[in-house]
Amino acid sequence: MQFQIVERDETWVAGLPVRSPKRALGKLRDVALEEAWSSVLNQEIGGPLASIYTDFDADLETYNTQIVGYQCSSFASVARGHLLARVPAGVYARFSAVGTFPDVMQDLWTQIDYAEEHHEIRRTFLGDFECYPHAYKIDLYLAVEHVGRAQGKTP
Repeated sequence: MQFQIVERDETWVAGLPVRSPKRALGKLRDVALEEAWSSVLNQEIGGPLASIYTDFDADLETYNTQIVGYQCSSFASVARGHLLARVPAGVYARFSAVGTFPDVMQDLWTQIDYAEEHHEIRRTFLGDFECYPHAYKIDLYLAVEHVGRAQGKTP
């Protein structure tokens, strides 16, 4: 399994919230999540599609709030009724997968599970970020403890 350790600048995403514990990270087929994406995709948005995972609850392990929407660089680009969330600048493990849904998500979480099980990464759960370079690719950035020198810088 391949991933990159990168340093990222602070990232802001605006959109609609979906709160777990309906589903754990990496679990597929969440009706609330699908409805949020459908709503966002039917609106005029201010930037490229993205998603942020925030509000991790250690007591529930992998449950959180996911903001589904779009990257934004200013408050002016936030659509009415959308929430704004951020992940801090820091060290992230970048996992990528290409394919069609749901296989692309399954591939991503297989990579992540392997990296965690083999102690290749240690997540901090400070905020994780997904972006979609094109219709068939997902880049998922997980906040991790600094392990040596980062291999790249991604804004």
